[in-house]
Amino acid sequence: MTNDKIPKAHAQELAGCFATHAKVLFGYGCFLTRGDRALADDLVQDTFMAAARQWSTLRCRNEAQRLGWLRTTIGNLAISVFRHNEAFRNRLAELEALYRPPTADTHAEAASAITLERCWQTVHALPPQQHAIAAMRWLMGMKNNEIAESLGVAEGTVAAHLSTVRGKLRASLGPYDPFSGDEKGASS
Repeated sequence: MTNDKIPKAHAQELAGCFATHAKVLFGYGCFLTRGDRALADDLVQDTFMAAARQWSTLRCRNEAQRLGWLRTTIGNLAISVFRHNEAFRNRLAELEALYRPPTADTHAEAASAITLERCWQTVHALPPQQHAIAAMRWLMGMKNNEIAESLGVAEGTVAAHLSTVRGKLRASLGPYDPFSGDEKGASS
């Protein structure tokens, strides 16, 4: 059929089938869903909606064959619900893990804050040209050649000042120096 309506005579036959088998299917649905009456009711409704779509074929079967088709359909629908719910439960755990805030590491956060404060205290205490070069490199993310061009000095001068500043930071910060991995890319 091209539309969702079935002929009136078929609708009456389907209503009779519903009256005959709905209660048994509901009990079977409750068994399948471990007593979830709302889900069992939905499964019965979905089963008879599927039966309505197939009624031109089902109406030619005897009652035992119809009941067999209805039981198979409700079982298949229940399996689909179980698969969907299982997939949702699996995804729910993944989503919760993804959006769960990380556990606070207050010790690391405090150490990082203290280190950063000491770092900037050291940078602020630098002579003017070293301070400007350090700020351009680490605060503004400029490359050595860009700093040299901006200040009108040689690139080697910039590299020498950064090396001196790193030494002062190492002396001030010890093992907590956040720039220890920056030396290889200093001339970039």
